[in-house]
Amino acid sequence: MKPLLKLTAIAALALTACQKAETTITFNLTDLPEGTVVTIGKNHTNIIEDVSSQTTDRTFCYTYTCDTISEFDLYYVMAIKGSLRSMRPVFIKENCNSTVTGSGIFAENWTIESENPRQQFSNNFNDAIKDIEIEYEKLRSEAIDNGGPELIEKYNEAQAKYNEACWTAMETLPVDEYWLEAFADATDIINDEGTDWPTYPRMTEIYKRLSDADKATPAGKQITKNLFGGEKAAE
Repeated sequence: MKPLLKLTAIAALALTACQKAETTITFNLTDLPEGTVVTIGKNHTNIIEDVSSQTTDRTFCYTYTCDTISEFDLYYVMAIKGSLRSMRPVFIKENCNSTVTGSGIFAENWTIESENPRQQFSNNFNDAIKDIEIEYEKLRSEAIDNGGPELIEKYNEAQAKYNEACWTAMETLPVDEYWLEAFADATDIINDEGTDWPTYPRMTEIYKRLSDADKATPAGKQITKNLFGGEKAAE
């Protein structure tokens, strides 16, 4: 299973019903390995369109017109080659276009530009973890294709490093409203698993980064409720 923090932190934003608008995602990608499939979708299983079907070579420009738009709406762009899958979120807004630019199969190395301010937090998070995530994706693909105890062990080690990188990013990235949304989602697991969850102590340490003003926001209140059952956190 994909490690918890990155995908849940970004994907938990609600996708609300909305009107059609001329909002687009433009792709400018080069040097894709032969056989790479580039897709766009609402998640890694709900693929809306095979973008790479629009071209016959490995360098292309393609514009996708989004069918639904809302302030919190997002799409995913993903490169697939065999068992290797590399994915990034693209946040969109009505009449504000987005671009996906880069080379190679790893979406972590692509540049994603959008006027939706949530994209910047997503990009900052990606930049903080991308080297380790690419290593993780490579080993995940090898483990699926080849298996074997040694490879599985390396994959598990890479997954642990990936999770560590995600938490380190939350410890170091600036606290803003989008960081708070991500942390609220990451701490939601405590409602199901309780305070015995392995990362609970780390979550409570990260909680100390919140100012009183942060705690008063809807996301801050949700974090407090997740971690402390709604009780005021200790100093």
